[in-house]
Amino acid sequence: MPAYKNLVLAAALCGGVAASAGVLAAPAAEGPAASTPVALITAFYRDYFANEAAAKKRYLDSGAFYSAGARKLLADNDFACRQVARGDDMCGYGADADMFLDAQDSDPELTLASSGFTAKAVGANAVDVSFKVFPKDPGSQRTTMRYLVVREGGQWRVDDVLRPVKGVYAARNSMRQGILDDIAAISKAALDVADASSWVNNYVEEQQADRFARFVGSPVTVCVRKDACVPYAQDDARLPALVKTLHDTYFKPGAAKKGLPAITAGKQGAGAPKEESVVHNGPFDYTFRHGTWWLSRIDPGRASAAR
Repeated sequence: MPAYKNLVLAAALCGGVAASAGVLAAPAAEGPAASTPVALITAFYRDYFANEAAAKKRYLDSGAFYSAGARKLLADNDFACRQVARGDDMCGYGADADMFLDAQDSDPELTLASSGFTAKAVGANAVDVSFKVFPKDPGSQRTTMRYLVVREGGQWRVDDVLRPVKGVYAARNSMRQGILDDIAAISKAALDVADASSWVNNYVEEQQADRFARFVGSPVTVCVRKDACVPYAQDDARLPALVKTLHDTYFKPGAAKKGLPAITAGKQGAGAPKEESVVHNGPFDYTFRHGTWWLSRIDPGRASAAR
């Protein structure tokens, strides 16, 4: 079995986003220049196959690869991940694969030459690329993509990337559309209190205090005893103990209360929730603020039924 190399360059980790600075950076005063679109794309892949980290620094971190419009979309995606997407570890366009290889894995010894890389101009503002990520595998299919470029500040910049649908390049399968779809999905989930509840309940059951903290408002009121409620911050050192208490109350074998109640979809009503609207569910109050649902009150002594 060949050795595989896992490549996830554009991953943005929710709850502590580690987005590539190059995606968001403004163009630097100096960066790699190319006389033609083909020269830009070929040089990028040559460097990328040779040393991914160095290529990221030279092209992405310098802001010398994407256009201003593409960087803005990627920045919006990053913002959505940091602000409202809290259910998954990986968030953002390209987070689950290598967007430049259009694959999750590749031959660890891949080079520009071994990949059979080709780049062909298609008119004045497009470049078709083709290569194999597993050139040693006779059954490996070639990856094909079309880079759309624009002229900015006297330099060529990538404005979009198209992937073929049944052999035809279409905007519906473009990088830009993929980013917009990702932002829309993040925003939709953020409006759903049932989605927030399912993740909170899961994090309590698994005793994952760091992930539970993603839903903590600033602050959340915690009623540790009857008539004794205190504020907890998102980075509060007491959160692990709180999550353990919740776990033992609802999920520990022999616990008097069996599991946390789930919120059914549509609990918050039709349409977008109103700012500061509240949904009560078992020991939790969820309050809608700034585009998403937050835990605003936790009372382990409260009845477990949703209301």
